[in-house]
Amino acid sequence: MAPDLSLAPDLSLADVASGDMALHLPTMITIFGMAAGVYLIRFTGLFLARRVTPSPAVEAFLGHLPGAMFTALIVPTVLQGGILYIVAAVATLASARMRAPLVVSLAVGVLCLLMLRNVTQP
Repeated sequence: MAPDLSLAPDLSLADVASGDMALHLPTMITIFGMAAGVYLIRFTGLFLARRVTPSPAVEAFLGHLPGAMFTALIVPTVLQGGILYIVAAVATLASARMRAPLVVSLAVGVLCLLMLRNVTQP
């Protein structure tokens, strides 16, 4: 299947295939502008972290942020996967609540999902 080149109408598929593509100024400006924006955000965070002392409330908020982000990434996938994914997630949570190491908890979830798939597939 040929790539969609609708955003660069002056490029032909032969140019792309032969590697003779010219650098387009708007594309290069966009790439470097995005890179500059990303690094500006990162360096601003590092700069502020060294000069600002967060309050206890901010520290508590930041302490809960990784768990909230992880949950926001995992829960939609588990719910879309159906009952097998939900059962495997519950098994993973149960092993984590029993203070199992992270690798063990992940292995429990993966093995549970594999066993359930083997049992339920015709």
